[in-house]
Amino acid sequence: MREIEVKAKLRNKNLFLKATKNLNIEFSKVINQKDVTYEATLEHDDPNWNIFRIRKQDDILILTMKHKASTRKRDNYEYETVVANEHETVKILNRLGYKFAVEVNKKRRTARYKDLELCLDEVDKLGTFVEVERLIDNDADVDKVQDELWTLLIQLGVGPEDRIYQAYDTMMKQFLSDNKIFQPKLS
Repeated sequence: MREIEVKAKLRNKNLFLKATKNLNIEFSKVINQKDVTYEATLEHDDPNWNIFRIRKQDDILILTMKHKASTRKRDNYEYETVVANEHETVKILNRLGYKFAVEVNKKRRTARYKDLELCLDEVDKLGTFVEVERLIDNDADVDKVQDELWTLLIQLGVGPEDRIYQAYDTMMKQFLSDNKIFQPKLS
């Protein structure tokens, strides 16, 4: 299975929420997430690229590895497991050659609509975003699925000019660089 998603920056969260109510889409209560990513020195375009993330969600630590499923944006294989010790997990990642990249803090609300998951994210320093994702078989038509996901966002009042192709960690690194903000290594 692979995860296909589309993402957009929301210009007007209240209008979006009104549109979701019209489709009987109800979001969960807020979940606080702290994501810390670890990267090797490979470029995103390299077929061997992958990234690790340690997500702290409430008192649960989740280790995630993502790697490209194709050359398309937002088309990745994703593997997750709960870990017991963040410090030891960081030592393992460092030993494997992965170094701290960036921390992203967000408040997430999720919802289901048919076979889709929607995520409404308030990302510190970056703003409000919506993601729509679907798990698909490896041989599914990715372009068709992304078009279907995007059709839902259009139905919810999100315009094509609001589409975002970057992950939050990439946007955060750019924000920190543009604003010359040093982010210390965290564990």
